[in-house]
Amino acid sequence: MVSRIEPDRYADTGFAVKDTAPEINAMIFAAMMRKTPEERLLMGFDMVATARQLVWSGIGSDGTEDERRRLFFQRFHGMDCPWESSVTLP
Repeated sequence: MVSRIEPDRYADTGFAVKDTAPEINAMIFAAMMRKTPEERLLMGFDMVATARQLVWSGIGSDGTEDERRRLFFQRFHGMDCPWESSVTLP
């Protein structure tokens, strides 16, 4: 699922936080841009791993593995799982 950023975002920052002053958003954006592309990519990987852990923690241990994976997919991606139950999941 991809969030949509509202068009009234602060200029040149890419952020759409309305409760933060534009100067602070500019500082945050500048700090992020000082990081190397590799550092920003690793931050993204960490955020996805954290999101996955949060979703898994909200899914009970009852049910089959296939049912749990389908529920995970639905919660994580915001849509029904596209594969058939006969497909072996990784």
